[in-house]
Amino acid sequence: MSITINMSNAKELVMDVLRAQLVPFLQSSPGIGKSSLAKEIADQHKLQLIDLRLSQMDPADLNGFPFMQPGTKKAGYVPMNVFPVEGDPIPEGKEGFLLLLDEMNAAPMSVQAAAYKIVLDRAVGMHKLHDRCAVMAAGNLMTDKAIVNRISTAMQSRLIHFTIEVDHKSWIK
Repeated sequence: MSITINMSNAKELVMDVLRAQLVPFLQSSPGIGKSSLAKEIADQHKLQLIDLRLSQMDPADLNGFPFMQPGTKKAGYVPMNVFPVEGDPIPEGKEGFLLLLDEMNAAPMSVQAAAYKIVLDRAVGMHKLHDRCAVMAAGNLMTDKAIVNRISTAMQSRLIHFTIEVDHKSWIK
C-alpha cells in the first residue's frame, strides 16, 4: 500500500518516517524532485548525503568485498567506502549521514535482495551502519515506462511507501 502525497507535505512525512528509524520509499514520475528532496533534508539537518544509484550496483557492492582475515583460514568482507559504518568519523560540520538508495526499483532483483540487509538490519555485510545514518529510497513509477522492475514482497514489507503526485504548484515552490 502506498500513501499518495505531494511535494508540499513530502518533507514532513519523510522526516516522521526517518525519526521512527524506518525507511521511506518515494515513488513518482521522473523529474518530480525525489533526489532534490533528499538533498534538502540532508542540508537542513546537517547530514552528509550519500546518493547511491542501486541500478548501477552489483550485489557484491552492497555486501562488501571478500578478503582473507590475517592469521586465520577465514575470509571476511570489507564494505565499500561509501557506506558509513560503526566507528567511522562524522564529517566535519555534519551531524550524521543520509543514505539515499536511489533508483531502488530500477535495480535488478539480485541487487534489491542484497539491499534487504541495509534496509532491515541497517548493515552492510557484517558491518553495522553508523548509528547516525538514516536511510531512504526512491524510484520511478512503472506507469511512466521508466526503467522499473518489480519490487519483491520481501522488500516491499521493509519500506514505508509514498507516491508523490504531480503538482505543479509544489514543484515550482
